[in-house]
Amino acid sequence: MLGRYNKIVDKDIYFGYDKNPSLNCFREILNVIANKKKNTGGQKMYQTDFTLEEFSTRRKKLCEAMEDNAFALLQGAPGPMGSDSFYQYKDFYYLCGIETPRAYLLIEGRNGHTTAFLPHISQVEQQSTKPVACFENADLVCKLSGVDAVLGWEDLGQYLNRASTIYMPFEDGEIRTVNRHHAKSWAIKQSADPWDTRITRAAQFIETVKRQFPNVKVKNLSPLMDEMRVIKSPAEIELLKEAGHLTALGIIEAMRSTLPGVMEYQLDAVMLYYYLAGGSKDRGYHAIIAGGENAFYGHYCENDCQLNDGDIVLVDCAPDYHYYTSDIGRMWPVNGVYSNAQKAIYGFVVEYHKVLLDLIGPGRMVADIHKEAAEKMGDVLENWDFATPDHKEAAGAMFNFGGHISHCVGLTVHDGGLHYSRPLEPGMVFTVDPQFRLPEEKLYYRVEDTIVITEDGIENFTAEAPLEIEDVESLMKEKGLLQEFPEK
Repeated sequence: MLGRYNKIVDKDIYFGYDKNPSLNCFREILNVIANKKKNTGGQKMYQTDFTLEEFSTRRKKLCEAMEDNAFALLQGAPGPMGSDSFYQYKDFYYLCGIETPRAYLLIEGRNGHTTAFLPHISQVEQQSTKPVACFENADLVCKLSGVDAVLGWEDLGQYLNRASTIYMPFEDGEIRTVNRHHAKSWAIKQSADPWDTRITRAAQFIETVKRQFPNVKVKNLSPLMDEMRVIKSPAEIELLKEAGHLTALGIIEAMRSTLPGVMEYQLDAVMLYYYLAGGSKDRGYHAIIAGGENAFYGHYCENDCQLNDGDIVLVDCAPDYHYYTSDIGRMWPVNGVYSNAQKAIYGFVVEYHKVLLDLIGPGRMVADIHKEAAEKMGDVLENWDFATPDHKEAAGAMFNFGGHISHCVGLTVHDGGLHYSRPLEPGMVFTVDPQFRLPEEKLYYRVEDTIVITEDGIENFTAEAPLEIEDVESLMKEKGLLQEFPEK
């Protein structure tokens, strides 16, 4: 119905012998509830990561952020054209947890009353799919999701007729590998193409609403959602912690599996194995696996080159775990041993990274942390043994870049909210990723971890992934999963 399902044990329900779809749903839900504590595998009927009270609290906070008597209107994801599994838009999921294609959510700002407008179930769905969230299952949808009412698509207009101001997202919704920044960039590229005159799905929805209700004022919902998502709840932090754990396990296996002659995409494969085995649905974003000069392009993602002896490889990837992800960056030698030049640069970046981590805490401003870290690293830089003067100069230039305490992480790897314009607060989750760049030699180094601000410091979600030179080289002596794959 609404989300991931538990295994159906009643064959009459599974094969659709019962003619009442609502009864099918109800019987299946009772089975889920009865076995909730015992059944930790398989798919679940509805998300169990968040309580209905948490969704309600989120919607109330949104109402407080909107103008008086305004409405919030969200369009759910349309669903796949082919046989891929459905994935809901992130903001839609964040506010109610309902996972069904072509749903609409309307929240009334004056009282928080929330209505889901859902499609009607089709005859094909009754006979060939598991129960879905639809108008015919309204009572169950309300009970499981906590929304106040469920109506059909055809009823949305009469509700919008009462609105003078509606908050709607101005960009297409975020899905597994698409965040708000991607959606904006895609829209800009499409508008620049003189032979592609389509508008985005979000823009089309806004035009449809304005055409039918010309007097309504439409405001951008996304900035309000971005601000709400900056501070993570305890339940969100638990998901992010598990995402970070699986991220680290994937990196560990990629290190073990690295040898000269291995293809970049093969490291992607072994990481994905750990993500899926650990309960993720897929990657949270396209993997960056960049060997040699490919690493100079920090978001390189072709992943189709061979890893060569003497090169260093940059790896950056994380899973999509129950709609949440993580972020990481590690660099290691393809042959398992850093050269002296690689060791000097990588070791310096790691040292700077650790200083940044030590200085981060609640109440601090990011700009002050960067300034203090640069001061602490001054003597380190002066006494560090680099291979060339150019390497030393490039290392010193790192301190002039203020983005090493980088972007927020949560439902997407680049969440839209800002954490560096105000004192850091418990519940903020973001990356720390100092970067070294020397264009003349096409050198680029970075290490990256995802952390959360706690009441008295930080917790590093990806700390299990080896960082120190000795630890990386020691791990790479072990045989990897990739080497177990039969040779041609």
